[in-house]
Amino acid sequence: MGHPHWNIFEWDHADRKNGNVQHLRDHGIEPHEAEECFFHEFFYSKDDRRSDNVYTIDGRTHRGRELAIVFQDKGNGVVRVFTGWDLSGLARKVVTHALLCATSAFSVPLWLKIT
Repeated sequence: MGHPHWNIFEWDHADRKNGNVQHLRDHGIEPHEAEECFFHEFFYSKDDRRSDNVYTIDGRTHRGRELAIVFQDKGNGVVRVFTGWDLSGLARKVVTHALLCATSAFSVPLWLKIT
């Protein structure tokens, strides 16, 4: 089973106080970095605490920065990013290992697969 294809991003105006662009920048992430995570290998999971199609992806930017991004799937390939942060420590090691396995001849251990 392949990944969903998200390729349209809904952003608030950069100057909007408490908007999603400003919120990402508060975490040291630029919108283009969040978008880049959707165009490389990534792992995603649904946030079961919410009922409004909210997911988290663990992915990487074109420059290799590993990020966790929380977003809403608005349908038809449209994404509204809420927030994000740098992956660090164990989470970074797990994602890096899983990404390497996913792009090689080795399989990803079942405990690493997120659906």
